[in-house]
Amino acid sequence: MNFCAIDFGHTNYKLALIKENNIISVQKNNYENISELNNLATIVKKFNCEKIVCCNVLKEADLQLIMNELPSDINEIIKFINSEDCNQYISLAYKNNLNNLGVDRALNLVGASVKTNKDIIVIDAGTATTIDYLDFNKNHIGGIILPSKKLIDSVFFEMLDFDFSNEELIEGIFSSNTRSSIENGSTISAYHSINNTLDKMIEGRGVTPEIYVTGGNSKSVLDNCNYPIIHVESLLFEGILVFEA
Repeated sequence: MNFCAIDFGHTNYKLALIKENNIISVQKNNYENISELNNLATIVKKFNCEKIVCCNVLKEADLQLIMNELPSDINEIIKFINSEDCNQYISLAYKNNLNNLGVDRALNLVGASVKTNKDIIVIDAGTATTIDYLDFNKNHIGGIILPSKKLIDSVFFEMLDFDFSNEELIEGIFSSNTRSSIENGSTISAYHSINNTLDKMIEGRGVTPEIYVTGGNSKSVLDNCNYPIIHVESLLFEGILVFEA
């Protein structure tokens, strides 16, 4: 079966083409350029896609604006996966408010759950950094959300009344200009907090899990992580594949 999958993220959306249960391509686009979504009808016809499976973390009103621009025949073959749906494959920790858990986090865990029989930690390094723990019985123990380095940098950029972006970036703890002070500080805040979280999770469980990282800032996490870590480019789409297998 051929189908399309769309990940409507906070900053970008990703469009994947799935052929015979394999991801054959992934395109990332920002919302200022929705040309690929406008071309969905052509893509569906070209690849004989039977459906479009979606993951969404946008506010409902923002998503509806996008849906309103799509042809009616495309809307008829779109379906959305939510966090509650993922509960048929793993037992999620948010028992009283399941759909308040971002479906991207849930799908990442579903995708990782079929890769090993060990405990798992999934790091999604995107607009924010989420870290979730799944035990070998596929019980989601819980997780944490951290600000990404980019998010920390942007807060300072908006807060200060001057532009420091053109200053020279000098690495080190003894920073001598505003850009270096902020970016070196945000690096420490972002990546030391990831390592600290991993330390506490592993110590708290008393076992050695497999750690997976996905998302647009994966490389920076890989470069700064104190633990062996496995990069999966499209873990969320692999989670969708579990549904459609």
